[in-house]
Amino acid sequence: MLASPMDGISVRVLLEVVADFDDLGGARLSLVAWELFVEEERVAAAWEQMLTDGLLKPAGRDPADDEQLWRLTAGGWAARWEDNGRP
Repeated sequence: MLASPMDGISVRVLLEVVADFDDLGGARLSLVAWELFVEEERVAAAWEQMLTDGLLKPAGRDPADDEQLWRLTAGGWAARWEDNGRP
């Protein structure tokens, strides 16, 4: 599941990007796409898969535009560590 490409973008890659934004309060789809230099459509399927699999949880709202921010759940962190070969 984690290494399956979604039109070139994998859940594994999104896990890494969302993790990078954890200390900043979370990420959202558009921010992840921007960080990867791709259109939102290229990450949408993997993002939806992460939501379906319970790898993301709401983390508040972006004060700039009131958009929902997301963080990794415990399962998201575990999937990231598992995929990286960490405990």
